[in-house]
Amino acid sequence: MKRLTILFMVFSLEIAKAGGGDPLANLKQNLESMLETSAGRMPLKEIKVLANQKNTDIGVAFENYLIAKKKIWAARALFNPVTTGDLLGMSLGMTYLWGAIAAEAVLSIPTKIYNVKKSKYLSLVAMYNLYEARRLLNNELAHLYYDVLTHEVMLKTIDLEIQILIYQEEKWSGRLNSREKLEEVRKLILNLGLKRIDIYNLYAEELSAMRILLSTNESGLNELAQVPLTLDRSITTGIDRDSLQNFALANSDKYKGAINLELAAHSNLKKVQWSIISKEALSFTYRRRIKEARNEEQVASMRVEATRLEVKTNVILQLQKLGSSLELLDHFNSTSEDSLKYNLSVYEASKKGQQSVDDAIETSLEAVRDFRNKAVAHYQSWSSFDDFSTSANFDFVSTFRLRGKATSW
Repeated sequence: MKRLTILFMVFSLEIAKAGGGDPLANLKQNLESMLETSAGRMPLKEIKVLANQKNTDIGVAFENYLIAKKKIWAARALFNPVTTGDLLGMSLGMTYLWGAIAAEAVLSIPTKIYNVKKSKYLSLVAMYNLYEARRLLNNELAHLYYDVLTHEVMLKTIDLEIQILIYQEEKWSGRLNSREKLEEVRKLILNLGLKRIDIYNLYAEELSAMRILLSTNESGLNELAQVPLTLDRSITTGIDRDSLQNFALANSDKYKGAINLELAAHSNLKKVQWSIISKEALSFTYRRRIKEARNEEQVASMRVEATRLEVKTNVILQLQKLGSSLELLDHFNSTSEDSLKYNLSVYEASKKGQQSVDDAIETSLEAVRDFRNKAVAHYQSWSSFDDFSTSANFDFVSTFRLRGKATSW
């Protein structure tokens, strides 16, 4: 009953909106405005700064991350996959849905090398691990940010689609022999209304999860800045993979931490070996301690090599993922643009009496759905771009903005 009450409230709101005029007019402008932002909305850059300020205790930050992730998983598990065209097929299939943070990056002191004595190298390991943990948490925050923006646009397109369907219902209500058509339209409105409730609940949980992750009740999180700038394939053109891998390795905090851990293990081995000149050499544990220290040094060396391969492999995988996202975006951009152009021609023809209003309505609905797919692909590409920047250990997103290609967001 509560669910139906909310549904009827949503419908009442949409009917009130629909009474304001022709929802087919200025369709392209109305859709494109959904990706525009306004003053006062909080951009991702500010949110990441806020995260670094709030998450001074990385252990608490990691716990908050797990809580936030659990909330999102629970909300997605309750999602009702009612068929509504291409509404959510891409959105729920995105590859960036809350990947796991490496445990090593969260720990301030590595635990796999158990007996290494504290030294300046271990303090450096702790520092680099902190940097790595913050970067990975910020990357997860970016995923959540783009999810929120995606669902915000989806809610707006559903509202517009419902307006158009209500407009169609009004047209058919005055016609004879239109019962079947009316039933079909009302069924579509009902299904969209149910879908809207599910998406809104997910959207609300994502905002709540973001506050948990940031350990804040910041009111500005209710108004996140949309991203009007569209990425294109040029950002991956001409990248030399060997140079990229070397660049990522040279800037990797995880790799630097592994190197310093190896140095700490080597330093510890030397200390144990030199203890032969002290009274400790007389102890029956001397040989055992030498063996343990050598094993630890060997493990640390293997860790360096494993980390090196991980960093170099991951940056190439993320580059490939970004390329695939950009290809998908290019496809949906083209499809949406063609759909909007065709809709405009049909709408103008219907105003002149050359085509029916029903034709204009149907092409408008297709244009809205194609734009929705474009918006999902748009934010998927930005999420992939953030993943690539994180894997390359360089903020390419900010560099891209500084080139003058982006607006104030």
